[in-house]
Amino acid sequence: MAYAAEILEEGLWCEICHETFRRPKSLPCGHTFCEECLTELAGSLRDLCCPLCRRDVSLPVDGVAGLPTDYRLAKMSEKFSEVTADQGQCVTQRCDYHPYEHLKYFCKTKACGVPICGQCIEDSHGGHSIVVVKQAVEKRMKKVNSLLKETKGQIDKHRERLLEIQQLKDKIKDAKRQSKETILESYAERVRLLVEDKDKLLSDVKQSYQDVLKDLNAEKTAVQQQMTRLEEVVKDVEQTKTKDAVKFLRRDLEPNGLRDKLKETKVDLPFPPLEYRATLSFSPQKIKKEQLVNGELVPEVFTSGRQTLATRLSDTVRQRFRGVRDTWDRAPWRSISVPNLRP
Repeated sequence: MAYAAEILEEGLWCEICHETFRRPKSLPCGHTFCEECLTELAGSLRDLCCPLCRRDVSLPVDGVAGLPTDYRLAKMSEKFSEVTADQGQCVTQRCDYHPYEHLKYFCKTKACGVPICGQCIEDSHGGHSIVVVKQAVEKRMKKVNSLLKETKGQIDKHRERLLEIQQLKDKIKDAKRQSKETILESYAERVRLLVEDKDKLLSDVKQSYQDVLKDLNAEKTAVQQQMTRLEEVVKDVEQTKTKDAVKFLRRDLEPNGLRDKLKETKVDLPFPPLEYRATLSFSPQKIKKEQLVNGELVPEVFTSGRQTLATRLSDTVRQRFRGVRDTWDRAPWRSISVPNLRP
């Protein structure tokens, strides 16, 4: 505020409106005023009188706007506005008794205790205890500074809490992601094992079928060969009976020879029952719900103080799945092999 007061003392305010310069225009006499103030002062006239030195000034063709702009004052006024805005200083507050004066001071006298301007000091506060407004504000603020500091500290604690909440949300989100990945991985492994077992059973059925079919085909071939030999003998005997009847009657062909020929081809009948051993029937086990469970979700307490808790949920699921997988691999029916299917 002291810096802002110094800027004011350097003359950064208009003597007409008593506010910071806005588009300052310089008159030939050297005095400077706001363009808007001079425009109102001139009205529709082509000439005006300087409010300070009373010198007559002839305006350019384009009026007040044609007067030279004081860019240095314009820049300083802009800077002043920025400084006072940053410092929260209200420079437009004026004295109720002296409207052209700003309330820059504070009367500490017990009977007064009010902000005043420089003219008030001369008129009615002579000999009183006077301080600048900034000093009075700082003194009064001492009564609330401790509470203000405490409140700011509480705000900081709330910011830290919000940060902890966000970090914990991130941990829980990461735990959820890891658990999802573990669950999908565990059930994918269960599916893989089931598919592997299914493929093995189908392969065993196929092999058993091929083996028993091979044995049946071999027996079929043997029976067909025996039947062919029998048919050939029967045909030969029948031809002898019809084509060589005279030779047969003249005893050129002995019946005993034909009889021996038929005996040689005789087979033992009846055939024994067909019986082949094959593993083709599948007896599904009754599936219990607990056999389909790879693990279970376990409640977990998440805190912002420990870094490892966020992953415990997925670790628990993973460990339980490993136990189920070990039980699956050790199951006795997993080691059953297909026996030799040949009789």
